[in-house]
Amino acid sequence: MNETILERQLSEVPSVIINATSPLGNKKAWAIYIALLQRDEGLRFNQIRDLFEAEPPEIARALRALGNAGLIARQARTLDEVGNVEASFYVPTTLGKALIAALYQGLLPSPEDEPERAAPGEKRRPARTHCPASPVRTGKIPIPASREGRGARSPVRRKESRRSSLRGALHSA
Repeated sequence: MNETILERQLSEVPSVIINATSPLGNKKAWAIYIALLQRDEGLRFNQIRDLFEAEPPEIARALRALGNAGLIARQARTLDEVGNVEASFYVPTTLGKALIAALYQGLLPSPEDEPERAAPGEKRRPARTHCPASPVRTGKIPIPASREGRGARSPVRRKESRRSSLRGALHSA
């Protein structure tokens, strides 16, 4: 692949987007990210290690990549624990929650996108799979305010809107 062309194409996307999504190319990082999204209180390093039955270096690499991308953060529960690595825990950031919510909303159809039952003899659109237990639908991950109220638009119009929004973001960057 021509590196010049590759870099030219990548320059069309803001680096913050590339950096935020790059750790998600790793299944271990994805799994840890999802585990943290499922727990409001966060997880300590050893809890993550025990949950995945993994070696500390594997967990540390994934946590570092997710943290550098801004998807998770290390926090302390009390002021006495600040700076104490053993007492800290990992939680998803606002960006981390917004990214997963956007992925679920953008890639999975919502109930209003489901085809209505066709009358006898009428051709019916194929049903699309929906994830009823998604963290967005169950309220585990709140939908960002900027995305609320968009349910009345058709899937095609949403797709066109996403494309035009992306084009605008790419040209203004």
